[in-house]
Amino acid sequence: MLEAIRTAAQTWIAKVILVLISIPFALWGVESYIRTSPGTNTIATAGGDKISSQEFDNAMKAQLDQLRQRFGGQVDVSVMDNPEMRKGVLDQLIDQRVLDKTTRSGMMAVGDARLRDLIIANTNFQDNGQFSPALYERLLKAQGYTAASFEAAIRQDTQRQQFLDSLTNTAIIAKSSVNSYIQANEQSREVAVVFVSPATFLSKVNVTPEQAQAFYEKNQAEFTTPEQVRAEYIELSIDALAPAITVSPDEVKTFYEANKTRYVTKEERKASHILISVAKDAKDADKKAAEAKANQLFAQLQKNPKDFADLAKKNSQDPGSAANGGDLGFFGRGMMVPPFDKAAFEGKKDELIGPVQTDFGYHIIRVTDIKPEKGKSLADATPEIEGELKKQKASRKFAELAEKFSNAAFEQSSSLKAAAEVTGLPIKQSSFFAKGQAFQPPFNNAKLSTALFSDEVLKNKRNTEAIEIGASTLVVARVLEAKPAVLKPLAELQAGLIQRLAREEAVKLAKQDGEATLAALKAGKEETTFPALVAISKAKPAGLTPGVVEAAMRANTKSLPAYVGYAEPNGTYTVIKVAKVVDAVAPDDAKLSTTRQRLQQTLGQKELVSVIAQLRSDVGVSISPGATDKKADK
Repeated sequence: MLEAIRTAAQTWIAKVILVLISIPFALWGVESYIRTSPGTNTIATAGGDKISSQEFDNAMKAQLDQLRQRFGGQVDVSVMDNPEMRKGVLDQLIDQRVLDKTTRSGMMAVGDARLRDLIIANTNFQDNGQFSPALYERLLKAQGYTAASFEAAIRQDTQRQQFLDSLTNTAIIAKSSVNSYIQANEQSREVAVVFVSPATFLSKVNVTPEQAQAFYEKNQAEFTTPEQVRAEYIELSIDALAPAITVSPDEVKTFYEANKTRYVTKEERKASHILISVAKDAKDADKKAAEAKANQLFAQLQKNPKDFADLAKKNSQDPGSAANGGDLGFFGRGMMVPPFDKAAFEGKKDELIGPVQTDFGYHIIRVTDIKPEKGKSLADATPEIEGELKKQKASRKFAELAEKFSNAAFEQSSSLKAAAEVTGLPIKQSSFFAKGQAFQPPFNNAKLSTALFSDEVLKNKRNTEAIEIGASTLVVARVLEAKPAVLKPLAELQAGLIQRLAREEAVKLAKQDGEATLAALKAGKEETTFPALVAISKAKPAGLTPGVVEAAMRANTKSLPAYVGYAEPNGTYTVIKVAKVVDAVAPDDAKLSTTRQRLQQTLGQKELVSVIAQLRSDVGVSISPGATDKKADK
């Protein structure tokens, strides 16, 4: 059991699959998957559901955006050409389709009340800790969603998550296994160590110049300074074009008026109500009884307004607000049914209103707070709007120039002058750098760096093609100057090589000596003097390296003292004596419970891999040949 837990926790595929197919409830987590273009070719199917090439491209772009956000924008776009990365993204889409078919046919439905609670609880839509319908509407609109499309996506994602949780949180683990796991992690051992250092054997090693020369000749690539180039280049991007773009005051004003909801928050009201419900098609007698009840409560509140919350809890028939004293939170105009909306926005703060009749019955309303319309004036919003309009214009200009830029670089491939004239951008220069060297942008892009060292560019002195190094960013470059690869002379390296080879031989001798000592100790034929014992555990290593601690904790302690050895990466060989095992303190119920939950999730992740594979088999998955191949650049 413990080995299964350990393996599951360390298996990268389990973690990767969870990341790929689990979409948490977040504001923008589903955008790339619900906005796809029709009419594109199908590259895969899952149970009859088609996945188009356009959907795959969108998912690839979304993945790249996530990587940029995670690593601060410093991401080489060529990483998306990696076959494993592309296959992983397609597998993600397929697994989502498979999960969707499973959750639709199972018991994972998400009801309206649950959906409402999820949205209200989302802090992205809250203002001062309260759900804001106006903010909700504004954020969805800014991202191109309707309420219906966003809520459908959230419902779907929550169904997926519920299914995943049902797997990852239900693994059965015996109490004895939990106890064993805790003991293995918290047990301590009293140990003593002897270090066998390579330095002890250096005096016994003699490396000749002939040996150094033989090593040098066999490993010349290691001692060769790689080929280097110095380049000139033009970078065409939205950011590069934006500073030269002009925006008029009239354009700013027009944009402000057309997008006023982005800069001005409309009035919102907070209200409480008491609902005496009656169906719209109820009998007249039932309607009169409901109205009479509402009038009676209204009269009571006129005498004692402070009793509103108490009366709401006892009498309101709105299950969503009664327990909160009738509190509905803040809402904007148009969020409530028309009669209620009109009354609430015409009333004054703390005024009793009603009874107001709607299709739900009779409402007694009290407006408890008002947030007036507020926001940025045109003057305050102008710098932000200018920046956005410049980017919009620069984006359009980029689209217009991209092909011209590429053609100019290709048609006049012996110079960057034509490409510079087409774009109006400066020609920049780099310092010398080697192929594969971690260099400054834009030459940290593998595709651009490789192109510069190609025969076509380096030997034939041509421009590179226009290479995409980021979102809406193209670079054309050419080599200004090149330095050939140079093998460093043996005379320059000989002394260092002799030291290096001597050190390597000393490491071998140290290991041989340490292993011989260890074998003698195990056979009871060696009297090694160990220093004083120290208590160690995984959490408290007492200054020992992780490798030594791990070796000591894994030692078989059926017979004590026990002896184990460990070869450090620095060449030191450590002989370890384990003299005593100190069991961990028996865990209390709370610790057992917490540990069991953690282990359940770990084993559940392992089970998830198997379940997804089985579900794929059950629904049937088909992937077209070459589905994830990188398309040729046009």
